[in-house]
Parts: sequence; C-alpha cells; structure tokens
Amino acid sequence: MNILLCPPKIIFQHSREEWQSLQSVAPVLIATCASQTDNILDHMGAGFSFLFYENFNDNPFVEMDIYHYAQDNKATGIFYLAEIDVLRAARISDRLGLTHDREKKAMFFRDKFMMKSLVQSHQLPVPALARVDSATAMARFIAEQGYPCVIKPNDGRGSQGVVVLKNEGQLYKYLAQVKPPEYHNLLIEKFIEGEAYQINALYLKGKAIFVSASRATVSCLDFLSGKTLGLVMEDDTPLHRKLIAYTKYLAEEVFPTEENALLHLEVFVDKDNNIIFGELACRLGGCFVNEELGAAFGLDPRMTWLKASLCEIYPQDLSQRQPVLRVGQLNVPPAQGTLLSIAEKCPLPFVVKYRATGVVGRQYDAMKLTNGEIVSAIVQAESSREIHERLDALTQWVAENTLWVNETVH
Repeated sequence: MNILLCPPKIIFQHSREEWQSLQSVAPVLIATCASQTDNILDHMGAGFSFLFYENFNDNPFVEMDIYHYAQDNKATGIFYLAEIDVLRAARISDRLGLTHDREKKAMFFRDKFMMKSLVQSHQLPVPALARVDSATAMARFIAEQGYPCVIKPNDGRGSQGVVVLKNEGQLYKYLAQVKPPEYHNLLIEKFIEGEAYQINALYLKGKAIFVSASRATVSCLDFLSGKTLGLVMEDDTPLHRKLIAYTKYLAEEVFPTEENALLHLEVFVDKDNNIIFGELACRLGGCFVNEELGAAFGLDPRMTWLKASLCEIYPQDLSQRQPVLRVGQLNVPPAQGTLLSIAEKCPLPFVVKYRATGVVGRQYDAMKLTNGEIVSAIVQAESSREIHERLDALTQWVAENTLWVNETVH
C-alpha cells in the first residue's frame, strides 16, 4: 500500500476514471482535508480509501497519524503532489526507513536560501539575497543593494507573504504590520527587472520526458492583486532552447533530483536575455498546468509520474517529447465582492479546456495564495503571438460573462 498526501483541489482536477486507472495498478490511500469530505466521496465513488483531517495543511497530527498508520499497515511509499506536503512526506518516509536523507534533499526545494545558494555555487546568476531576522538586518541589506527589494518567507508558497518595497515609507509600513515571530523566517532579495517565465518538466528514470517553457503575461504578485494570469508556450527560438537547456542543467547537475520527478521552475529573463534564477520546486506548477501540459504533450504528467513512482509503470517511449499542440493557459482571479453568475461552458472554438470553479453566491476577497482562481482555461494556436491574442480574447469573454456585486460599504 502507498499513501498519497493530496489536497482536495488536486483531487478534483482529475476525473474518477483517472483515479480508478491509477488505483487499478497502484492501490493508494489518500490523505486529504476534511473540509471537502462529502464532495470528495461523491467525486471519487467507491473503491478508494481516505484519511481525512481538519485543517490538513497546518495540522501537526497529520505526520504523527500517517506515520503510525503507515507503520501498522506496512506502507511501501509516502508520496505528495502539492508544495505544502513536500517536507512532511519526506519526514514520514525517512522515519519509516523507506528512504534515507529524503528530507535533507527536499530542503533544497523548500528552503529558498539553501536553494539559491546552491545555484549560486554553480556560478549561475541569482538576485542578491540575505536571510534577515530584524529591522536592522533589512536596513543593512537595503543600504548595500538599494530599492526596490523583495521580502518573502524563506519557505513560502503561492507568493503568500511576498512584499515588494520601493522606498523607506513602504519599509516602515511593512515593519508596522509584520509579526515578530516572522522575523526568523524571512529572505530579502534585490528586485529583478525582466520577463517572468515558468518551466515545467517530467523526468522518468532520470530522463527528461518533456521540458516546457511558458512566458507569464503578468507576475505572480500582479495575479494576487487581481490581474488575469496568462501563460504562453514559447515558440522554438534561441531563448526557448536556452531555457530548456538551463532547466535540464539544474535538474541533472545542480539539484538532488529524484529519478522520477515533476519540476516547476520560475526564472526571470532580463533585457540582454540573461536568465536569473527564481525558484525550483519538486512538483508541478499550480492552476491549470497539468491540463495544459497534458494537451501539449499527449500524456497526463501527474498520473504518469504517480504510476512510475508507485509501481514502476513507464511509457514505452522515454525519449524527450516535443509538443503535439501549442497551447496557452488562462487563470482568472476573483474580484472583491459576491459572485452573481459565471459561465459554466465556453463556446470559443480555440478553447481546448475550460473550467469555472467560482461559486455563485460566495463572497470573495483578494487571493492570498496563487491558487484561488475562479476560471481556468487552455487555448490552442499556431504560434506564441496567436496564443497571446487568443488569451486576450478569452479574458474579455470571461469578463463579459461574469457578474459581480461589490458589497463594500463606503
């Protein structure tokens, strides 16, 4: 038996048939959040086993309980699909003796200072950075590097708690609201000007099955602030090939990447086409990335990785794939107010997949993590330029077919 730590959002991103296909070859017990118990049971149907936990992401008893359950039931593997579960799955696995030093290796994908120091040791550009634990430490860094700068949790996810400071007034405002315990887990960096790119990869038996680079139309912070995020799959250009080679070098030469791995890399490209490292995660990107890559490469990345990791079932062809379809991804954040109506389907002919997750009647605030979108979609096109145009058209269509009421009292 294998145990999979998996949040409800990812469970719902896969159909019952897809989960059954996995279950038929690699029985798995799923540990997840109790907040969606009824919906999960209805979505999955019979034939699955679950461990439900209140406050799943932050509940310390998840690790204790799963360890004892795995020990009593002779579990053979502990796996994860989301950022929040990387380290605790590794800790449980190491404690059970199923793996050795898995937590130590996983830290390079979660501790941003360790991560970027490792990249820097291989003579690759990273932003100037420092750990900070006081206002004085922040002030010293800013005195040396100047504004703008970025402050973030050292082990953060989904851009939560990331703040860009452009002047001393913003620094004082930040210091006025930051909680003292947070001082001990902060990273400060020089702000990087450049285009943001996201690269996702699937490795099986140590071989790259695909490496896919997309340009982000806005930053993650802009997405949190309410702007629609588009991801445009790049044409085969010298920059695109450079991004692919850079990603493979990190995966194969720099980081302790497992033989079967999903990777999500974020970088910046400056005006001279220099690549500046951002972050690397040992899981797939969020939002609609699994669906985007499935449409582009003709295989489901998550399920392919799970079957390989759980029971060593691999595709026949392990050579690196090229996209069979050029696609782009759209993610629409909620407005602040109550959602009155939202389109459940999209008739635009270039839309490959469309999913509306906004709940009519629910009151929404600004997102705190980059995983709270209310609409996700995949578009197809012949070129990056055409993808961008179609994402713009789809953005306009979604805006015209979504109705909000702002209940803010002035």
